[in-house]
Amino acid sequence: MARLAIIGVIPYFEAPTIGPIQPWGFFVASGVLFGIWLATKRTREQGLDPDHFANLAACILLPAFLCARLMHVFGYHWAYYQHHLGEIWRLWEGGMSSYGGFLGAALGGVTYLVRSRMGFWHYADIASYGFIPGWTIGRIGCFVIHDHPGKVSDFILAAEMRVMPIGTLQSVVQARHDLGLYDGILSGLIWLGFLYADRRKRFHGFYLGSMCVAYAVPRFFLDFLRASDLSMADTRYVGLTPAQYGSIILLGLGGWILWTRRTAT
Repeated sequence: MARLAIIGVIPYFEAPTIGPIQPWGFFVASGVLFGIWLATKRTREQGLDPDHFANLAACILLPAFLCARLMHVFGYHWAYYQHHLGEIWRLWEGGMSSYGGFLGAALGGVTYLVRSRMGFWHYADIASYGFIPGWTIGRIGCFVIHDHPGKVSDFILAAEMRVMPIGTLQSVVQARHDLGLYDGILSGLIWLGFLYADRRKRFHGFYLGSMCVAYAVPRFFLDFLRASDLSMADTRYVGLTPAQYGSIILLGLGGWILWTRRTAT
């Protein structure tokens, strides 16, 4: 394989597969389990029913993963998958859309909470509080397999990764922005903000609304760093990625939640 000599601060590595355990799947599963554990613990601490939260988590996870994969396939890379139909459900290799997952989680979670009629905003906040650290861990999986490559860069956090530029017949190693790494750093910073905010009582809906706003704005601008010169580059619609349109919607939703819930108890 050819190697393009662009020096990255984070050197090239290949994440090992141990038996049937894929690195991406390991970190995503670890993030899900940690997020559920943390949220369940918080549920008990706040005097709510952990069984009720377990039902909520189940209603969130399945549609979240399903929609995340479907958005990745049909919203980002259908030009590839229409000729490789057998790869659509190879989830363990990565390939999920953040905003597809958010949409699926919202559909499943809102449906359950509305039908159960039990503390919509309180449980939504608890789910958000557990989601952010779990998302941070899951993004480590994206980083170790470099499945969100950005533009060529010598930035201090650029990572060397193996990619297939358009028009080439073999892969090369290049130092590029790694959007999986950046997204993990972003969600980690949001988690630190949650820990700081949790020092005093907040209105129900605070964590959900804050998460939406705090994630949407940086994510919109980070997507300008995504690669456009690779064979599996994200599809753009009128110059923007699907995630950037999702960020605009998420910002509006988060702002609406914070504004309308600011006087709630």
